[in-house]
Amino acid sequence: MPETSSDSLRDVYERRGETQYAEPVAPDRTLDRRFDVLTSTIQGLLPVGSYLDAGCGDGRYLAALPELGPLPARIVGVDIAESILGTARKATAIAGFEPELVRANLESLPFGGEEFDLVVAIQVLEHLLDPAAGVRELARVLRQNGSLVLSTDNRRMLITKTLNAPRWALARAFGKRNARVAFDFPHSAYSRAELIDLLAAVGLEVTHVRTFRFSMVGAPPGLLRTFHRIDSHLPDVGIGDVLLVVARRTSGD
Repeated sequence: MPETSSDSLRDVYERRGETQYAEPVAPDRTLDRRFDVLTSTIQGLLPVGSYLDAGCGDGRYLAALPELGPLPARIVGVDIAESILGTARKATAIAGFEPELVRANLESLPFGGEEFDLVVAIQVLEHLLDPAAGVRELARVLRQNGSLVLSTDNRRMLITKTLNAPRWALARAFGKRNARVAFDFPHSAYSRAELIDLLAAVGLEVTHVRTFRFSMVGAPPGLLRTFHRIDSHLPDVGIGDVLLVVARRTSGD
């Protein structure tokens, strides 16, 4: 595979895998709003014959598949770091199946065109140095009439910004803002229009778009559950933390 811009980030993600993602996690849906919404979205697009988790991380979304419906005949997970794939291997073994796990950069996927019926890319686009190349690759490996589920950070996360503003202002005043960030890596955010345009440029038609979730740093579990319940009943006015799109490849181009 040709070297791409984000290949330069492999070392930092290997270290993150070793220190931050060494063991599998099984998210609690009542606490993890993102996991709850995304697994429900994926479930609504199953069954499929072939499934790719592009940027699978510690494998939590792969490991959830047996609970969502019949397992696809082919399940593949890709991540840039072998250390993180090791954790995904553990997670899926606990879940009772063995997917293909491939170390690769999303900007240059090691697959032929139109290999997958369903592709998911969860919270990975914002970490790419060349997001346009990443989206182009996602579209390339997607079969005609196949679906892409993509989530990324929403630039207009106004509820969370408001809830955390006093804490963040105090941290900035004392020079402690981002003091707990252990690794330096890209972290972008997108507007709805930017993300839709990015997908349209590679021939994908967006069929669903929404934002959801808000959070407060250090919130206890009881408060997180309350936030989750509130968010599940709020209308989407575009200010949630997570920007989620479902798109289809409607042509073979």
